[in-house]
Amino acid sequence: MLPSAIPVKTQAGRLEIDERRLKIGARQRMVLISINGERPVSSIRQQFAAMNEIDSVLDELLANGLIEVPQAGSAEPAVAATPAAAAVVAEIEVELPQPSKPIAKPKAEAKTEAKAKAKPEAAAQPVEAKPSMGFDPMLQAAREYMSRTLIAKAGLRSFLFAQKIEKCPSRDALREMLPEFRRVLRKHVDAGKVAEFSAQAEAMLG
Repeated sequence: MLPSAIPVKTQAGRLEIDERRLKIGARQRMVLISINGERPVSSIRQQFAAMNEIDSVLDELLANGLIEVPQAGSAEPAVAATPAAAAVVAEIEVELPQPSKPIAKPKAEAKTEAKAKAKPEAAAQPVEAKPSMGFDPMLQAAREYMSRTLIAKAGLRSFLFAQKIEKCPSRDALREMLPEFRRVLRKHVDAGKVAEFSAQAEAMLG
């Protein structure tokens, strides 16, 4: 993977963080959490410099479909028609039958159709979207934000605490972890940054 490449989580990657279906290893999970779609591979390598096999971990995540590297201008170019293809198209166009004159409908059928058109169509009733049971997107976003911030700022030493955050079953349980979240961050960043990270997490929790 090129140093300038910017990996992003796939839908499968986000589900793995939340549901642990593939049961990937601790190193793979830690790297997956840290990927936010903004940092290039060179920055991720620097963050996990103590991990000798960071490139292998990234390759495993890519192979498992948990991350991807979007390609700029990935739209497929239009394929120019070959002379043979153009000839086939021209032949098909020539053989297309001319549109026939509209066939007059029986009077009874025409009256029925006219009455149907005269009736105003009933307005479609909006269907209220119901959130899927058992899944709180804001809780998931807050858990991911807090764990990613801890790993990015405090490094590997905060991994166990980051795992506890990921397992929080409710917003209230996650709020109870905010004091410890701030305490760990104070060892690595200034008070202003700690307040900023904490405020962002609290805003997500509502």
